[in-house]
Amino acid sequence: MSKIVTGRNGAAGVSRGAHVSLVPFLYGVAGREELPGVALVRLLTDVGLTPAAARSLIARMRRDGLVTATPRGRGADYRLTGPFLAAFRRIRDGPPPPPAWDGFFHAVFYTVPEAHRAHRDRLRRAAALARYGLMQPGILISPADRRDHLLAELGGPLQEGTVYFGRVELDVADAAQVARRAWELDELDRRYREHAERLRAAIRDTPVPPEPGPQGLAAYARLFGGSLVDTLRTPPALPPVLLPAGWSLPQLLGAVGAAYAHFGPPVIAYVQEVVAAAAER
Repeated sequence: MSKIVTGRNGAAGVSRGAHVSLVPFLYGVAGREELPGVALVRLLTDVGLTPAAARSLIARMRRDGLVTATPRGRGADYRLTGPFLAAFRRIRDGPPPPPAWDGFFHAVFYTVPEAHRAHRDRLRRAAALARYGLMQPGILISPADRRDHLLAELGGPLQEGTVYFGRVELDVADAAQVARRAWELDELDRRYREHAERLRAAIRDTPVPPEPGPQGLAAYARLFGGSLVDTLRTPPALPPVLLPAGWSLPQLLGAVGAAYAHFGPPVIAYVQEVVAAAAER
């Protein structure tokens, strides 16, 4: 029996921190923005969760606004929404063309009293989901004006403190340094290279992919696990002049495409079979 050899970053199952990223991964394998709840629970158990943990994860994602539910008989269909839907479509449609550097970042200037730390944490979480970077305490930046996304993630204006929108003008050299810190580009660049090499090695080491079935899906999830988490952290489309030399994201995307073409067909066939069976209930 063939198996996917994943190396140290993909061995021995999927970590707890990667559980949430498994959900858009499974939607991506299915090629759908909506899945029957029965199928989603079944697929999550195939990749290592218990049924109870799978249902708890889905419920938590509903509370966090990452999926929405539509009643279906005695169950429900779950549709991706918010940042997960945006990430799903970004991966499906490919990255947008990079913008030119026009001399400034769009910025959010905020102050939140220490007594209302929870509101500050909520703002920072919403900013991360809206793909802002932290320039320094009190200043969030983005290459595009994403205030609508930020306010949508917040669910309305900040209840405590002040928020102002403006610009931060910088020359190219300073902007590149700021971008590297704000989006941790050097660390991501290193991790992207590691993931790309691991995916290429998996193809070399497993010339015959696993047969359709839950074991093949689990191996596929382990193979992509770490790269999935880091791809969800991908910064917004930045001008090329602000990226590290030899930026490795294109290299990773090429390796992901090759691994998808090699390992994907039997996994996709199995997932589609599970979804079709659930839809008939």
